[in-house]
Amino acid sequence: MLKVGLTGNIASGKSIVQSYFEKKGIPVIDADWICHRLLDSNEEVIEKVSKLFEGKDIFLDDGRLGRHKIGLIVFSNPEKMEALENILHPLAEKKILEFFEEHQKEEIVAASVPLLFEANMQNLFDRTILVCADKKIRLQRLMNRNGYSLEHALERINSQVSQEEKRYMADFIIENNNDLIELETQINKTIERLWT
Repeated sequence: MLKVGLTGNIASGKSIVQSYFEKKGIPVIDADWICHRLLDSNEEVIEKVSKLFEGKDIFLDDGRLGRHKIGLIVFSNPEKMEALENILHPLAEKKILEFFEEHQKEEIVAASVPLLFEANMQNLFDRTILVCADKKIRLQRLMNRNGYSLEHALERINSQVSQEEKRYMADFIIENNNDLIELETQINKTIERLWT
């Protein structure tokens, strides 16, 4: 079984690549989805996060943690971001390993991990794929898709290790600056080369 780590900075198009993998029949687990589930329903996580942001308005009207509210705090506060990641990342890593165990008969399995390199999760994978897109394109996508102001979009982008640094860490790079046809061609070529 080949274990593939799929990553990309915010608004690079990693989700499109992930969905294409799934269409090709490759099982994929999404670390963002894991973290969202933990924040929504894991009592231990909810308690730790509540303590971490004590005195801050982080809950929604229905009593659930407001991920958007937390995001606004952590993307302008690196210490809080690191503390939140220390709560979530070990649990996300555990879920990824369980997923691999459950799918060990598959030829290829993948995990989509936005902060793969920041969280030092490279050792979980045989191959890593980085999805890249120009900064201007990612800014535009964030403002259009999420309704972020330019300032908040830049905060989000600048909170991650730069794509340029990650290029040296990844085994394969997919550029997502053009149309979907070009993107699909690159994805197919990358999947073919995973075994090399």
